[in-house]
Amino acid sequence: MLSEQDRVIWEEELAQFVPQRVFDAHVHLLDRRHLSQVEGAFLNWKDTDWNALQDCAQQLFPGRELHCLVLGTPSPGIDVESHNRWIAQQIQLDSQSRMNRLVTPTCKTVEIERDFAEWRFNGLKPYRLFSVTGDPHQCRIADFLTHSQLEFADEHRLWVTMHLSRYHGCADELNLSDLEEYTTKRYPNVRWILAHCARSFSYWPIRQAIPILRQMPNLWYDVSAVTDLRPLITLFQEEDIKRIFYGSDLVDSTFFRGKYVTLGRAWCGLNADQYSLRFPHCDGRPILAIYEQLLAMKHAAEIVGLSSSDIEDIFWKNAESAFGVKFGQGT
Repeated sequence: MLSEQDRVIWEEELAQFVPQRVFDAHVHLLDRRHLSQVEGAFLNWKDTDWNALQDCAQQLFPGRELHCLVLGTPSPGIDVESHNRWIAQQIQLDSQSRMNRLVTPTCKTVEIERDFAEWRFNGLKPYRLFSVTGDPHQCRIADFLTHSQLEFADEHRLWVTMHLSRYHGCADELNLSDLEEYTTKRYPNVRWILAHCARSFSYWPIRQAIPILRQMPNLWYDVSAVTDLRPLITLFQEEDIKRIFYGSDLVDSTFFRGKYVTLGRAWCGLNADQYSLRFPHCDGRPILAIYEQLLAMKHAAEIVGLSSSDIEDIFWKNAESAFGVKFGQGT
């Protein structure tokens, strides 16, 4: 539920910034019955079906028309087939929302092709936690997204939402060389969305990588869960606005009071409810992380000098064009 301070921030800071139409290119649904007992204890995300997501969205963005790109929930041990089938059933409730099929290295191409024929999903969602190396922190793209899966995506011109691994994210030399090879030579028809400002929760990775990334074709970004102003300034200033999607990482990754804080080049999530924080000099009422993200987007847009049309591009027009979304026709 929204607090009094959340409502103040929305009404005084964000209501005039967020357009009447919103396409959220990064959300997760979850039915915990698809998790193993072990992983169910590890992943503390709550059950979120389509109706729960819409209830949350209407609290956050009252009166807005909202559609989504639903990504598979990344959790080792998840029942991939059941989870994907459930998501496909859920998004049938909205004809203008889309889904990416969760894939792991064990997913066979014939299974992906079967699901594509049945559901016509938008793209693939791999995740570093499924890396065949057993190391989700320093693995390369091909360690958790196989070349046969990329060949299928290339054949069908699918999207891939990529949460980059490795400590330097998009600034990592191996990630950059892999992306350059995949986008320009090996899989030229795959369309990539680099999640979280190309996984730049702090200022440094995107500043290092943007001169190279902006030269790559078929590359887009979502801004989900980035609450630091600086990477958003770099992205808005240095990239083509047409290549940026709004995303939230709802529900559990941003529907908490706190933010993703930076310390130098490092970053981590800070949930204010889990710490005894002191606010001796101010009104100490933290707000939802998604509102922290939107504030950072608003301030970055003001600093860079984005127009109202640019902001609409980010929030919905780019997705309308890329995903064939028709606002005003959701069911």
